Amino acid sequence: MIRKFVLTALILVLAYLALVQWKLWFHTYYGGIGKFPGEETRKEMSQRVYSFSFSKYTEDGQKELEIEGDSADILAQNVALINVIAKAYAEESPVTITADQGSIDRSTSQIVLQNNVVATTENGARLMTDRLQIHAGERRLETDSAAKVKKDNINIEGKGATSDSQLNKVTFKENVTVVVQDPDSETKTPTIITSDGPLEVDYKRDVAHFSKNVVARHERGTLTSDYMDVLYNKQTRRLSKIIARGNVVIVSTEGNTTYSDNAVYLANEGRMILGGDVEAEYRKAEEELEKLS
Repeated sequence: MIRKFVLTALILVLAYLALVQWKLWFHTYYGGIGKFPGEETRKEMSQRVYSFSFSKYTEDGQKELEIEGDSADILAQNVALINVIAKAYAEESPVTITADQGSIDRSTSQIVLQNNVVATTENGARLMTDRLQIHAGERRLETDSAAKVKKDNINIEGKGATSDSQLNKVTFKENVTVVVQDPDSETKTPTIITSDGPLEVDYKRDVAHFSKNVVARHERGTLTSDYMDVLYNKQTRRLSKIIARGNVVIVSTEGNTTYSDNAVYLANEGRMILGGDVEAEYRKAEEELEKLS
């Protein structure tokens, strides 16, 4: 009888301990004893971060794009990402793109990266913006936001930009500013060129095509025109030639002004060649005439 009583008591104690352990587990997992998972709990569970990776290939099996990041829902059709690293492949080498956030639509393979987006090529070119869309099939990068491109000693800023995936050709839509540092300049004063845009930069040919209200400011003076081509020497990292067309106005540091239809500036020779109808106003000559009168 006593043995049966002890055995019954032991079973009750074990059952009680099991119930306590179950309640503790239930409280920890679901946020409260006797409380089933509500909206907040389900939200916390959905916010768990998982590693996500995606690759896209061409029809002939070549890798076109790969992207990695952290996501709360890797099974969704439109996957939201954080801490994104993407590589867009081209014929030469991939461009590596990092961003704080991004999204990828599985059905369309549309990729949009946001916040601190930086695209870097192996030859040192960098594109920086706050929003970038990757068109993997077209090997094209595009942004409607403010963007910067840096390569060698040339810095470019503008509103909106389109580029191939290697940043070999970049087109800025509007409000363009280009700063060129001359490594041989004694004053270290850069050449600054602004325009309304668009601006087309071909880094393979080392030439930039400016459009609309172009203004080039140099330590030797200011040149304005409707259109301007700037050629760059990759070896010396200096401007080699400027070709200006349409309503060309040149103002020297002495205050002399010339007007012409076109002009060519040869940087290596420090020489300006004017073409078309040319007019000139010389400040010193005017001062001499004022003295004589």
